[in-house]
Amino acid sequence: MHGRIFYLKELRYGFEEERFVLRVECFPESLAELEDPEFRLVIGCKAEMTIQVTIERGRMKEYVVEKDRVCLLNPSELAQVAFHKVLEVAVKKEALDVKGLNKLRVGVALWHGGLPVDVLPAEGFLDVQLGEEQSAWPFES
Repeated sequence: MHGRIFYLKELRYGFEEERFVLRVECFPESLAELEDPEFRLVIGCKAEMTIQVTIERGRMKEYVVEKDRVCLLNPSELAQVAFHKVLEVAVKKEALDVKGLNKLRVGVALWHGGLPVDVLPAEGFLDVQLGEEQSAWPFES
């Protein structure tokens, strides 16, 4: 019988005045066993945003930002990404269309060899509530 290997440990988020911040903690020992994995973060709002981060030899090689499945030019103008054992992503608020929404949906998947090998949360997406009472951005109508 085979056991499942966990690569992703924890997904955290936070709000700055002008940025939505995500932090993905991994299990370093198991992640080190993968050759050149790829993180795919999805932020669901009116227009779904996907950030794909390619890791090569334990370091970030590149990242791309897609909005509604269209690859955007100059991804660093929309999001900053860093990786050193922990993946950190900061997305500019202006890049996310949250007008009229009271929540964002967030998920992360780790891919290897063209297949997903781990996801957070394990079931579906994490609902991130918006609004000042949630220590988040206020609602925009």
